[in-house]
Amino acid sequence: MIVFLFGTWGSGKTYLGELIQRECGLLHMEADIQFDNQMLNALHARNYHQLDLTKYYQRVVHDMFNFQRTANDFIVSQGIYHEHYRKMIFDVFEPDIRFVWVKSEDLELHKERLNRRAEQYGNPITADVYDYMLSYWEAPQIPHVQLVNAPNVGEEIKSLLHHWGLCLGWDD
Repeated sequence: MIVFLFGTWGSGKTYLGELIQRECGLLHMEADIQFDNQMLNALHARNYHQLDLTKYYQRVVHDMFNFQRTANDFIVSQGIYHEHYRKMIFDVFEPDIRFVWVKSEDLELHKERLNRRAEQYGNPITADVYDYMLSYWEAPQIPHVQLVNAPNVGEEIKSLLHHWGLCLGWDD
């Protein structure tokens, strides 16, 4: 099974993917790190609307197939702001994929995380880029579960994974 964590930048997708990898030993594929220079430049120049993301998401699908060769069960984290691309991935991997919309209710903390990552690690996604991109976010229509990144998020994701028959050995 593939668990696909999606949501806006800074919502906690990577955090949850790493938590699941650490606690369950499932492989975690962080697809955001596959952005090419054209994509990064478009984000900084506020020209996101001019990008054709089809090739990018085809690479993501290709990498997911490669992960499947190594492990039947794994985690993917990627924003996927457009429903068209979520549906594309859903259609390719259904019935073996579960989407989890990771949300953050504390917008200021959310932006603080992004700016801290930009300062500490050179991450190109800052709070300003987040604000710019928010207008491109499309609410999901594909089958999904919502998960709010709050203090109990670890327990919630553990319960969800257990429900799906994954990571049954994750102890407290």
